[in-house]
Amino acid sequence: MMESMCLVEMSPVSNTLQVNPATLSFLKTLEGPLKVVAIFGPKGTGKSFLLDQLAGQDQGLLHSPGIWLQCLPHPTKPDATLLLLDTEGLPEQMEENEKSVSFKLFLLDVLLCNVFIYNTKGAWDLQKELDKLIYVKKLPDKVRVLEDCPLENNFLLSSVLPDFVWCLRDMAPDSFWEKELQGHDHNLDSLISSPAVLEATPSSYIQTLFPSQKAFCFHSPHVDGKGGKIVSSDMLHPIFQEQLESFKDYILNQRPKNSLGSKFINGKDWSASLKRFVDMLSRDEPILLNDGWDGEEATSSWENDGSFNEPWTDPPWTIPERNETPSTLQPSVWEPRVPPPSSSRAVPRTGQPNDMEEPMCLIENNPGEKLQVNQEALQLLQMIQQPVVVVAIVGLYRTGKSYLMNKLAGRDKGGFSLGATVQANTKGIWMWCRPHPRKPGHTLVLLDTEGLGDVEKSNVENDSWVFALSILLSSTFVYNSMGTIDQFALEKLHYVTELTEHIKVKASGGQNLEEDEDDRIPDDFVWFFPTFIWAVRDFTLQLELDGRPISGDEYLENALQRREGLPEKLDFAKKYIREYFPSRKCFVFDRPATRQELVKLEDLPERKLNHDFVQEAHRFRNYIYETAEAKVIPGGHTVTGTLLGNLAVTYVDAIRSGAIPCIENAVLALAQIENSAAVHDGAKRYGEMAELMFTLPTETVEELLKVHAECENEAIQVFLARAFKDDGQEYQKQLKNQIEIKFEEICRRNEQESLDRCQAVLFELFQDLEEKICNGSYSVPGGYQCFQDDQRRTVESYRLTPQKGLMASMALEEFLKSKETAAQSILQADRNLTDRQKEIEAEKARAEASQREANLQRQLKEQTQRMAEDNERSYKAHEAQLIAKMEEDRRRQQREHEQVLNFKLQEQSRLLQEGFQREAGRLQTEIGTLQNQIHHQSRKKRCVIS
Repeated sequence: MMESMCLVEMSPVSNTLQVNPATLSFLKTLEGPLKVVAIFGPKGTGKSFLLDQLAGQDQGLLHSPGIWLQCLPHPTKPDATLLLLDTEGLPEQMEENEKSVSFKLFLLDVLLCNVFIYNTKGAWDLQKELDKLIYVKKLPDKVRVLEDCPLENNFLLSSVLPDFVWCLRDMAPDSFWEKELQGHDHNLDSLISSPAVLEATPSSYIQTLFPSQKAFCFHSPHVDGKGGKIVSSDMLHPIFQEQLESFKDYILNQRPKNSLGSKFINGKDWSASLKRFVDMLSRDEPILLNDGWDGEEATSSWENDGSFNEPWTDPPWTIPERNETPSTLQPSVWEPRVPPPSSSRAVPRTGQPNDMEEPMCLIENNPGEKLQVNQEALQLLQMIQQPVVVVAIVGLYRTGKSYLMNKLAGRDKGGFSLGATVQANTKGIWMWCRPHPRKPGHTLVLLDTEGLGDVEKSNVENDSWVFALSILLSSTFVYNSMGTIDQFALEKLHYVTELTEHIKVKASGGQNLEEDEDDRIPDDFVWFFPTFIWAVRDFTLQLELDGRPISGDEYLENALQRREGLPEKLDFAKKYIREYFPSRKCFVFDRPATRQELVKLEDLPERKLNHDFVQEAHRFRNYIYETAEAKVIPGGHTVTGTLLGNLAVTYVDAIRSGAIPCIENAVLALAQIENSAAVHDGAKRYGEMAELMFTLPTETVEELLKVHAECENEAIQVFLARAFKDDGQEYQKQLKNQIEIKFEEICRRNEQESLDRCQAVLFELFQDLEEKICNGSYSVPGGYQCFQDDQRRTVESYRLTPQKGLMASMALEEFLKSKETAAQSILQADRNLTDRQKEIEAEKARAEASQREANLQRQLKEQTQRMAEDNERSYKAHEAQLIAKMEEDRRRQQREHEQVLNFKLQEQSRLLQEGFQREAGRLQTEIGTLQNQIHHQSRKKRCVIS
């Protein structure tokens, strides 16, 4: 195929990327290995011209937007195929949607090629010109090498990205940059400054992420210097032709260091991975390079998009080992991790645990039974490794809770059951997991609870437990009521006054005064409770106070204002809402429709709903999306879906056993589970990186220890990102021990592979010597001297042989010892030597052997010393990262203390204004305690730093 074919284009209908099925069909016919070259850059820089020159033709075709493919036999590798990817040029000014498409095209180029060319023209400030490639900064966020890798995975990316080539077009003749490049063999480092640790420019990302960077400087291609279209090679300037030949020689003959493109062994595999990448980009998902996927599901998603209807094939995707040849790759196999639904209500899912098509029951409240966790929903929740924003809604039955939750889920139809009769539908606590629409990398978990006060339910006593669990599991708690916030509504919220009977902060009744004040958990619910939102439905009054309009928040605060002289019982709900929930918000909703239309509310389009109701619903949804934070547990540790599932199990088990759910016990139980998992994750990450980075055998112990240190540092970061409350560093010690065991195994493998390599080299090099010994070639006068000369030459050849590893000297010493008997026999048989000469030669051989042994022992001693020094380095690495995490935790805890202190000061001021002197005095005691804690933290922090 010499003519270009469209490979990827933009769908004008769906505004998503599409792959040309005709081009894919052609690609599947390519059998041999591929070399893929992609070019990217601004418009009008001559990208297509360069690719045409690589293809050996003078004039190419004009391309429409997207990625165009040119395929031809590789000019210097007979069995290979050359694929050239030409990408539409970037305009100077772009809309946001155009930037998004350009970034996706950039991603495809980078992931699918061996060599990535960035083409620019006429630049004077080269650093600034290179920094225009802003897309490179998004690579670590959008592409992940390993499934549980942190977003800062630059180091792993550098092991899989292609070579980076910068083409500087139309540079001034004899410019400084041209001379600089010639003197540094086209190294990009000569053009730009080295990346600083704190610098985050595109050029620093290029130097950090890409395994190899080169730059080629081009004069103007025109002989006359006037410009115009070039239709033949005769029109090219001789200097430009010379520069072009250097560029073509590098692109076509240079072997890429380590690129994903080299792992595609044929066109079928390459096109399968292309389809997978485009599918994930169309769904705005991060690209995971080493994960399999469900081919049937992927096929159906493409069919629905209208792109093609061909069978989907599995990709040959595995993470490459360093210096691995592409001939051994095997397809990855996708296995479903979620069992099929067993409940009566089938739950279709998209294949991702955080993107459920419909909600499912998480905590069941069956008639005549105790609360229990639904295992199927639990398994799904525990598969979510992202932070979770948990929004729970509670309220009286038939108050429209489910409608609001469906809006948060982005659904008008299907979802939480609405119901239109006086009979409640929802039983227990139902869960719906959705990708967070505003916070990438987060999951929105919606919890819809059964209505409180249902006269038909048999488990009325469970209402308080459902209320308490909703608070314990959520980061944002919505209370839904009808009418107005009056005394009757507050009395209905009596569950908040019973929380002390259903939730405990600490396992013990009182505080341990000998405990470090900085580490103890205060016996105060305000530290752990979620944000409180009161949703008032069917509100018919005017939002006015003393003749002036007020907001919903002011309406709530006025309703919670306490009056001196009222019976204390009537003030309980106000008191506890103010005391437990420092962050409060209120939304007031008009009736959505007429009573007759309410029965079909789910089917009513928004245009038929009350306009004020729709506006308030949008405000409510946007407020949740923008401000609701991820769930955290005491100590500031962010909760993932896995942790949330464990929390649910811990609390429900306590309720089933007749105990009161205890936050401290739950956190300690979670810490044990999470810290054990963190040890596993850290050790796993070390093993994955070791397999990826170690090239055994290593030449020196320094090389071995350097890679070990990098892998260990990454493993510690993975561990600390998940671990918490590892007060005695017990789990970090377990991680260190597991890493040491893995490293010892790597050292053993390294030594064994080195020995195997050395023995193979020695056997090959000494084969001629062995044959001469066996056929008696040295059993002649002067034979011993000939033997000595041959052995020295062979030993020198052995020492010059590369990649023998650490055991080179030991293997040689052992081998020569095995030949000493033969050498003595040849010496004794040499009739030219006198007895005295034989004695001298024997002594000389012993001295050489002794010297070799001494050198070997010195090397072993140095290696032992280096290993001991590395143990000290390892200890300091663990210690440094632990101290950094402790400092971060301490600062976070101090911020929490200061926030609670400000809240208590505000509440004290309000109590004094309302005339509650005694309660204000009690708060003053708590304020003093908090101030002492903050002061203690500051002193403790200074001691650590000093």
